[in-house]
Amino acid sequence: MMAMAASQPNINDVDAQITALILKQGEDMTQPIASGSLVPNGSNNTVNVPMRLVGLTRGFIVKIVASFSNTSASHTGVLTEFGPANIVSNFTVTDLDNYQRVNTSGLHINALNSIKEGFPFGAAILQSATDSPVAYGDNYGVISATTPIPEDAESTPGTGTVQMYYWVPLAYGKRDLRGALYTGVVNATAYIAFTLNPTPVVYSGDATLAVYTSGGAAGSITYTNVTYTVYQNYIDQIPRYTGGKTPGAPILPPVSMRTQYRLFNTSLSAISANQDFPIPFSNFQSFLSAYLIYDQAGMLNPGTDINAWKIAAANTLQFQYLDPITQSLRTRIRLMMDVPTGAYWFDFRDAPINTNQAGNMQILLNPSTAAAGSQVLVMWESFADVNTILGAQSLPAS
Repeated sequence: MMAMAASQPNINDVDAQITALILKQGEDMTQPIASGSLVPNGSNNTVNVPMRLVGLTRGFIVKIVASFSNTSASHTGVLTEFGPANIVSNFTVTDLDNYQRVNTSGLHINALNSIKEGFPFGAAILQSATDSPVAYGDNYGVISATTPIPEDAESTPGTGTVQMYYWVPLAYGKRDLRGALYTGVVNATAYIAFTLNPTPVVYSGDATLAVYTSGGAAGSITYTNVTYTVYQNYIDQIPRYTGGKTPGAPILPPVSMRTQYRLFNTSLSAISANQDFPIPFSNFQSFLSAYLIYDQAGMLNPGTDINAWKIAAANTLQFQYLDPITQSLRTRIRLMMDVPTGAYWFDFRDAPINTNQAGNMQILLNPSTAAAGSQVLVMWESFADVNTILGAQSLPAS
């Protein structure tokens, strides 16, 4: 009688078991890997930081402290809708194989940090919201910004400071290691880079991506100094094989290691009122969310300029058809408050949109008004298999 072949273990079960072993045995490490200061001037705005080549890297804490001077004698600097989130205009994370896993704005990183935590990132619950007589609340000013930056007083420029924190992820979560990067290697390089906003103050026109707006003369509010500190979070003391063909090699979860956790952004224009404007998903990816800002040349409205948001497949099947306030209700349920005016969060993480299976998928914006110069700022969060993502493009809009 023939013996039955032993069933092969499910690779996802193996991945989960190895992940549990790493989290149990490994040491959670967070250490500074770079710090410095600079005065951004348009050509000196980008900082490149090599990753520390040790352990299994989950992500980075980036701290920015920016000082400003205002020489206008009659105009202050007032925070924009997204304010200090815009102090970094771009984050890029390049892995050991020179593939970009992150290429998006500080605004997107802040929004993603907030939605995943279920609370505005770095915020504090004020004492007035509780019945505790103990002075809990905003005591340390973790994320803070001077507003307004005062005007020049008798040839003494007004000053202001922005302090901002970002969590820039490689892994999806603290216990979900999909996307984590094994950096315990030699003779390789991987980088996190960030660009300080080259136009932190807008004096006229669209200020959506600025930190401050001012009615003063162009250039009256300038950087005086920026300091930064980058911390790398990684798991050390990874378990290792003791026998077999590769004794001493790290034991790593196979699915998590071949998965990229991708954060990217773009902008789309040529929008017409009362017509569906397609925002296409890229192929070969599994999308967890999209964060969209409908920017009418600087006008950010609370849903009054949109007829509907839709999610549709190529065959015109509409999975969702919601007015902007109902779409915002979904975000409020998750976050317990609204995102900034003009922004909309589409969360698919409970049922990711996999374009390998679903094909040509689109988010459709149907605006009621579309001023000249209108655009949609699009920010994506997705998973991709490193073996298939190379060369993937957005599918054509229909």
